[in-house]
Amino acid sequence: MIQKVSRTAEIYERLEREGKVSYLDQPEHIAAIDAMSDQMEEVRREYQVKDRNSQVAAASVILIA
Repeated sequence: MIQKVSRTAEIYERLEREGKVSYLDQPEHIAAIDAMSDQMEEVRREYQVKDRNSQVAAASVILIA
């Protein structure tokens, strides 16, 4: 019979036994997650604008050269 070996499950079980696992379901955790999501959304938007500007600049350099 084939036995599935999962290192991830083994590590997760060991961490739970050692008390190193905590669940982030408290109101302060959820607020922190929301704040981080908002911040990451702003960073993503800034990156998209910079990427677009870089592409436009590269295209104009190619057209001018």
